[in-house]
Amino acid sequence: MQIDKTYMPRYLDESYKIAYFTIDEVIALVGAFLLALLIFNSPLYGLVIGACSVALIKKLKGQEGHYFIYHMAYWYFPKFINFRSTPPSHMREILG
Repeated sequence: MQIDKTYMPRYLDESYKIAYFTIDEVIALVGAFLLALLIFNSPLYGLVIGACSVALIKKLKGQEGHYFIYHMAYWYFPKFINFRSTPPSHMREILG
């Protein structure tokens, strides 16, 4: 009998993780760390600012889930976020 080594996620919309963090949290951590490292030339400031940005993202997502930030960006920043299957967010009335 051969054991199947296929990974099965617990939920269908489970996001990819690197260690404990999701992809958007890793991008915020590394981006804030590198930006603070370039501006202040100190890795300690970079870690503090990166940790604060990850805490802010976790607070924004809360119980809503992984795609809450994308949906919020779609609603408030329509020029930067374009979904394929939805109309632009500034169009409040489609017909009529």
